[in-house]
Amino acid sequence: MSLIQVDEVLCRKDGICIRVCPKQCLVPDAEGRPVADPESACIDCGHCEAVCPHGALRHTRLATDGFVPARIDAVAPEALAALMRSRRSVRAYKPDTLDRPVLETLLETARYAPTGVNAQQVCWNVLSGAQACRDLAGLVVDWMRANNVMPLYIELWDKGQEVVLRGAPHVAVAHTPKDALIGSVDCVIAATYMELAAASMGLGACWAGILMFAAKNHPPVAKALGIPEGNEVHAGLMLGRPQFRYTLAPPRKPLRVAWL
Repeated sequence: MSLIQVDEVLCRKDGICIRVCPKQCLVPDAEGRPVADPESACIDCGHCEAVCPHGALRHTRLATDGFVPARIDAVAPEALAALMRSRRSVRAYKPDTLDRPVLETLLETARYAPTGVNAQQVCWNVLSGAQACRDLAGLVVDWMRANNVMPLYIELWDKGQEVVLRGAPHVAVAHTPKDALIGSVDCVIAATYMELAAASMGLGACWAGILMFAAKNHPPVAKALGIPEGNEVHAGLMLGRPQFRYTLAPPRKPLRVAWL
């Protein structure tokens, strides 16, 4: 089967699909309609089908019902900017867990984050329950203690203060195969999508940096997170309902930019 199918009646021969293809997989035939170059290396990004304003093209390796309406204009720029500026790293959570559909909504949003060469290799593991997260934090502290990492956190833990995962009722970690081309970048982008989605829903999130380091260097942590052999954690978020609401966004350092 051909990589693409073109409706000759609907096709306007405008070449839009050809111009947007990131791998130059499409070329015009003698009449100006797109055809797939048999020597190309299509990455199944779906740009060709998604961009056609006439619905004339179908990518045969992608399910048509998997495409969703593009709504770039669904959020006003000023509203999106306000959300991004007011997002806070939440470090105080209510102990109750989030409903599964809420978590699934966050994960579905993160699923649409871009990945290098459209590899889409990001996997998620979600740990739920305040006690389960505290037990995980204890494993992280074991690693910190053995390697003299962040002594203050160890001291606070010994005094009964959980400052590794901050009492969050959920932890979500993103991982990819170790040989993924740019797995670390893909996971960071996906986690950023999730963090902003959480903020838009009134939920709290915070990057769990020390957990990420421990997951890479302490097998018991990776095991507790269910990370399969051959995969590596590149991003981690605490998730839950915030105990407190912020009414102001603190200032940031001045913009540093070189206009070239």
